[in-house]
Amino acid sequence: MSIPSLRVRMARAQIRNVGKSMTVGPHFVVRGGAYITIGDDFHCGPDTTIAAWDRYQGEIFHPRIVIGAGVRINASAYISAINSITIGDNVLFGRGVLIVDNSHGRLSPQEADIPPALRKLYSKGPVVIEDNVWLGEGVAVMPGVRIGYSAVIGAHSVVTSDIPARCVAAGSPARVIKQL
Repeated sequence: MSIPSLRVRMARAQIRNVGKSMTVGPHFVVRGGAYITIGDDFHCGPDTTIAAWDRYQGEIFHPRIVIGAGVRINASAYISAINSITIGDNVLFGRGVLIVDNSHGRLSPQEADIPPALRKLYSKGPVVIEDNVWLGEGVAVMPGVRIGYSAVIGAHSVVTSDIPARCVAAGSPARVIKQL
């Protein structure tokens, strides 16, 4: 048995439901695979983590990560949910994409003296990335965001609010710069 097929078998064994045709690169990490569903024709590069956290600091969460068909994730992506992340069909990730629906704390004055790793996890809401979206290299998608159908997010952008369908957005925070 080859190394790539062993990686795929190990990934499939950890994930609740995986469609036909999956490839994953070295150092593909799954956490909370019982809460993760992946569609057909999935490709994931090396050094990627998909994590659905059901417990942290004594709290219980009910996470859900759904990844559609034809998704291509480049190297070094990190996807983390305590709530819900939905990635549509035919989405393309550049290298180093971050998608999270949570943060350590609510960034309040009351939490300022608590070390970040000891703060409770908090979600501002689910993340939805619709079909045919292209996330450029180093894009960060923050909690409570919807990215519309066929949108393009420029490299190293930070998406903090909804992005409409069929547009190009870039910057930190990401803003629409062109309609398609």
